[in-house]
Amino acid sequence: MIELKNVTKTFNSAAGNVHAVQNVSLKIEDGEIFGIIGFSGAGKSTLVRCINLLERPDSGEVIIDGSDIVKLPEKELRTVRRKMGMIFQHFNLMPSRTVYNNVGFALRKSGLSKEEKDKKIRSLLELVDLSDKIDSYPSQLSGGQKQRVAIARALANDPKILLCDEATSALDPQTTRSILRLLESVNKKLGITIVIITHQMEVVKDICDRVAVMETGSVVEEGRTADVFSHPKMPVTKSFIETAGNIGKIYELIKEDNPLTRLNPGERMYMLTYTSVNTKDAIISYVSRTYNVNASIIFGNVEVLKDIPLGKLVVVFSGEKDNIDAAVQYIRSVGIDTEEIK
Repeated sequence: MIELKNVTKTFNSAAGNVHAVQNVSLKIEDGEIFGIIGFSGAGKSTLVRCINLLERPDSGEVIIDGSDIVKLPEKELRTVRRKMGMIFQHFNLMPSRTVYNNVGFALRKSGLSKEEKDKKIRSLLELVDLSDKIDSYPSQLSGGQKQRVAIARALANDPKILLCDEATSALDPQTTRSILRLLESVNKKLGITIVIITHQMEVVKDICDRVAVMETGSVVEEGRTADVFSHPKMPVTKSFIETAGNIGKIYELIKEDNPLTRLNPGERMYMLTYTSVNTKDAIISYVSRTYNVNASIIFGNVEVLKDIPLGKLVVVFSGEKDNIDAAVQYIRSVGIDTEEIK
């Protein structure tokens, strides 16, 4: 549905050139939920605006449904843009218009009759569960309700693509979850390709099929969400995981020589990373019995990435060196990443 080929975007300023997007190539499949994640300044918002040419790239191709829209005349580009909805962090609703008229504004050039527009607006508000707010104004709505109106408006022209630029950043965690459930429902019911730009790992891990990690304008890592976060290759990805979960705290405790992380002679500390393949297996108790080692779990964290559990345990093994080596070798043999951290 979306293919970016060597897309580059540079901004000129008094302080010099800012290379916001550098030679990015991506493929986003029809009907998938694709996440683009990165810390502030990574270039992800500029990249998503290059997809619908709100920002025109300096070079590269933006292929939407088989057509390079960079080369399209303005009239044809407007037609393509109508099939790309977009929602933003701050909703961008018109305060002087009701919920009904905010959604209806997107249909002003649709060619539909008044009755057809009315039917469509009401069905969209039903889809986002806001039928009871049809005559309300934005000032009377909560943040989550405003974003639901924005989603309804973005869906008004039956888009094939929905671009979400930090759409949940202004919302509390509970409201964020409800908006993500709505986006997931929209994806399943309508088959829309959804691109989510975010710096919130919990957003990506919750609903994204695949993810690209950006740093200083470049995509540094890409793949299935569970694969990227269970086997991160780049430091920025590892940093995201440690920032979003509490597992990174263990490194701080080691650095501080916290009593929890102090080892007795012969003890060794490991980080075990496992996925749904072996989530339910009693690995720790098995190796403890089989290899005659003591295993103490001192820290742990379990995430669910697009319905796939990802667990990280910090375990201190004690016993004979050869027994610990054999236990660790067995754990690795069953597909659990095992890293000695102290």
